[in-house]
Amino acid sequence: MPPRGNEGFDFTPILTHYLFLFTSILSIAGWFTAFISQCIVTSSIRNGGRAGTGSLWFAIFLQLFLILGVLYTLATDSISMHRFQISIFGAIAIVFAVEGVTLGVFSPIGAQNAMGAGWFILTLVDILWVLYFTSEEDSLSLHIFNMLGTGGLTPPSRRFGSPNPAGIRSQNSFGGSLNDNMTRSIGGTGAGSIHNQPGGGTGSIGGVDNGPSSPLMAGIGSGNSGAGSNTEAPQQQQPESYAYRAKALYAYTANPEDPNEISFSKGEILEIVDKQGKWWQAKKTDGTSGIAPSNYLQVI
Repeated sequence: MPPRGNEGFDFTPILTHYLFLFTSILSIAGWFTAFISQCIVTSSIRNGGRAGTGSLWFAIFLQLFLILGVLYTLATDSISMHRFQISIFGAIAIVFAVEGVTLGVFSPIGAQNAMGAGWFILTLVDILWVLYFTSEEDSLSLHIFNMLGTGGLTPPSRRFGSPNPAGIRSQNSFGGSLNDNMTRSIGGTGAGSIHNQPGGGTGSIGGVDNGPSSPLMAGIGSGNSGAGSNTEAPQQQQPESYAYRAKALYAYTANPEDPNEISFSKGEILEIVDKQGKWWQAKKTDGTSGIAPSNYLQVI
């Protein structure tokens, strides 16, 4: 699934990714439990009670913005854009959530006990979110989380649009132009070919006939017949050998502005000829070849 960017909200990743489905439900339930309990606790203080909330009113709204931020990030498939902010604020929220648990669970007042239970749920959710958003793509934790489903989400290091694989494109462009120049000069079809000279194919140097019977051309082709055949017979192209096979972890749509990229679907098997760098040279089963992002593939 390509990044959605500004194309609107899609809550399918939340519904199909069991980790985020589970934590989203728990976070909403825990937040309302903690919020309502804090209201009751604050009301009891005004009526002469000894219960307190400390700095939890700041924490409850910090937690609310964190929940909304996570839901927005998932609905817009923009994990790579917001993962560091979510991780930082999530770590701060964990500290306040632990304080809320401490103030609530050891109190003899029922409202504070309920507040502590709500903050305990939020603590667990915040820890799971921080673990997910700080995980790199090759880490064990992200692999375990993705066993619960990926939800079609773009991997953490993949930004909107395709990265610029300049090195691969430059090498392809250079290789193509070099092969074209060699074909023009050696294959006998370019302007610099000795077989494409004016004058019926015989050519001349300084007005002197350079045909097969001329003194200048007398020794060419007579000593080694194999050398002469190399310039006339087309060279056989060696088939590419693919040393690796990879399975697509996610669906990928090629950038229309880059003809070197290829599109593939999730679970598709690709042949890999070169897996150096972040972009691999791959070939699909239908014969289409091009470059593919390595973070979308897994060698099998």
